[in-house]
Amino acid sequence: MNQSKTEKKPEAIITLHSVTMTRGGKEVLHDISWTTRQDEHWFIMGNNGSGKTTMMEVIMGYLWPQSGSVDVLGNRFGQVYLQELRRKIGYVSPWIFKHLSDHVPVEDVVASGTDASVGYYSELTPALLRRIRAQLDFFHCSDLMERRFGTLSSGQQLKVILARSLINDPDIMILDEPFSLLDIGSRMSMYRYIERLCRKEKGPQVLLVTHHLDDIISPFSHGLLMKEGRVFYQGRRDEALQGKRLAKAFDLNDDILQGAEQPK
Repeated sequence: MNQSKTEKKPEAIITLHSVTMTRGGKEVLHDISWTTRQDEHWFIMGNNGSGKTTMMEVIMGYLWPQSGSVDVLGNRFGQVYLQELRRKIGYVSPWIFKHLSDHVPVEDVVASGTDASVGYYSELTPALLRRIRAQLDFFHCSDLMERRFGTLSSGQQLKVILARSLINDPDIMILDEPFSLLDIGSRMSMYRYIERLCRKEKGPQVLLVTHHLDDIISPFSHGLLMKEGRVFYQGRRDEALQGKRLAKAFDLNDDILQGAEQPK
């Protein structure tokens, strides 16, 4: 007689359990519980002030919640050396652009990702230069190697920052509003690179924070909607993108989002 086997869930990558975070006397995250698993790529949406970036900074270990637990790649925060863990997480955020000086060479920008900093002051060894070129090649921009960061267009700068975030072959990639400064043509070009990254064999789990439905390209399998520091909804992409659900999450009339549930 055959016995049915219980299907084993894929390995958890990130687990937040009852995370609450207060800043300046205001609660910005309230009782957040969320788990991402292997082979999932997530988008995170919500109005300004809903807690999206704060939650990403908690995952990076830049902010520490007042209550709850955080596990990333099998490591419980409080029991792991965070600087070492951050090497396994690629992070693209507006603050990185703000902290990079215009005169910094492109190769130094990419190299700074090796220790999750915004400056690189050690020798660029031949082995490291090969790694830098390989990551720039992924975005078809290795010709930028000898340029200064400030001389690049917004699209070129984003490619360099993405290459920086991939220099350690991370297990997680966090993209926090990465396309905000791009025109429509550059956005469409970047979508192709992000799709390649999501489909890359043994590539990272990608978390995309965005306000734009067009940014949610097909590889994003799951969605997290946030509202006023709380999880409004989490689950499969098609459920998260239902028009009525999005309308409630963003306090909009239902008819505004009719037909917008399934961006390509």
